[in-house]
Amino acid sequence: MNDVKVEVLEKDESHIKLLIKGVQLHIVNALRRAALEYVPSMAADFVVFRTNTSVLHDEIIAHRIGLIPLTSEEAIRKYKSPEECSKEGMEEDTSCYSILTLEAETGDKEVRTVYSGEIRPVTDPNVKPINDKIPVVMLGPNQRLIIDIYARLGRGKEHIKWAPATISVVTYVPVVNVDREKCTDCGSCAEVCPTGALKMDNGKLAVNEGLCTLCHQCVKVCPYDAISLSHKENEYFLTIESSGALKPETIVIESLKEIIRKLDSLLSEINSIEEAAGEKL
Repeated sequence: MNDVKVEVLEKDESHIKLLIKGVQLHIVNALRRAALEYVPSMAADFVVFRTNTSVLHDEIIAHRIGLIPLTSEEAIRKYKSPEECSKEGMEEDTSCYSILTLEAETGDKEVRTVYSGEIRPVTDPNVKPINDKIPVVMLGPNQRLIIDIYARLGRGKEHIKWAPATISVVTYVPVVNVDREKCTDCGSCAEVCPTGALKMDNGKLAVNEGLCTLCHQCVKVCPYDAISLSHKENEYFLTIESSGALKPETIVIESLKEIIRKLDSLLSEINSIEEAAGEKL
């Protein structure tokens, strides 16, 4: 395997795009899957309803609460892993659960929407909704809602509400080959290119491979068979979009840790089998 190189192409609070070189596809794909299924984050595990006179059933509100992403940057280092936490005695186990509360009511003629910003942390100020404007329920006149929320670490493989990534995609690094002997700069390919990877510049066909998505529309419409598409070997784009529970770079790092943890577990299992086989001999 070649030397591994990672280049950050784009990064902001919600997403990161990496160019990974010298790594085979199945390894990059393992990172992609780990971001969705194995990186832990906080989400509501169960909800205790003390009062609910709204028009929605308890189960519907609980489902909505569970899908509200909670800040988890500190929690992934503070709370026990999902495997370590038992559902027995969960209310007393502060190393597993963070408690939040929501209290809302309306007056005689008031109608209003209850938003996630009204969910308040009780035991840990670092675990709270990522956004204050996520609607929970609409209350009519003289209606009331009081609930306690128990949040814990979980993984996306258990339920999508624990997946810290909303998008995790691996794509090829495209190579656009233009045969200049055949190309007449007619512009047909530029007209159908959806991303602007091909465009006309002063009557000449200009190529920006970084914008190409390998859709092959240009190949289909070229009347002179002057364009062909391929991709670079062992070079891939990894794009991850965060739900807001974790920073996108944290998701990448934790994905790698999860893969290493699984490989260590596999190695340990194999060593145990070999030792058992050796004892029998």
